[in-house]
Amino acid sequence: MSKRWISILGVVIFFAVVFCAGFAFFYSRMPRSEAEVPVGDPRPDKEVPAAPKSLINQPFPHSQLVDLNGSKVDEQILRQGRVVVVFLSLECEACLTESKFLETLLSRRKDVTFYGLVPFGRPPSPQEAAAKFPFTVFYDESGVFVSKMGINRVPVKVFLEDGIIKKGWIGAVQTDKSKTSFIEWLDGLP
Repeated sequence: MSKRWISILGVVIFFAVVFCAGFAFFYSRMPRSEAEVPVGDPRPDKEVPAAPKSLINQPFPHSQLVDLNGSKVDEQILRQGRVVVVFLSLECEACLTESKFLETLLSRRKDVTFYGLVPFGRPPSPQEAAAKFPFTVFYDESGVFVSKMGINRVPVKVFLEDGIIKKGWIGAVQTDKSKTSFIEWLDGLP
């Protein structure tokens, strides 16, 4: 092979390496959008975002709830009084962390009931749910809750008063600041 072809091949390889390295460098620096965040991504470096304002003061969707034994449950249970519904799954590490935090708050307010809702994936067995979640867990058999609310990741918490969505949080409460904020909100309920 002549020196000319070796020089051309060397230049091509050089530009290919520079292009790939530059692409990798700039792509890794691009901020991730919320749509790219995987299910259960705790995003510990970020504050827990609030639910979209379009959901606030809207009625909680209707759907068929199933308990973990497979029996149908009257979904009106979620519409009576003050309720925090936590969307979660067994495969989500952030959900398990969230549940441990919420467990410390269950007895703090007797007028607020906490329920877990598994909106997708397999329903946990009653034993699995009891071992991992400190509140009653239901399964959204038809997936209506998440589809009507636009939920595509867990954990998500929604506060309801008599079936009306009053507040919501997307992602797990993991930082001290977000834990304090949630506790202050809970204690501040009239």
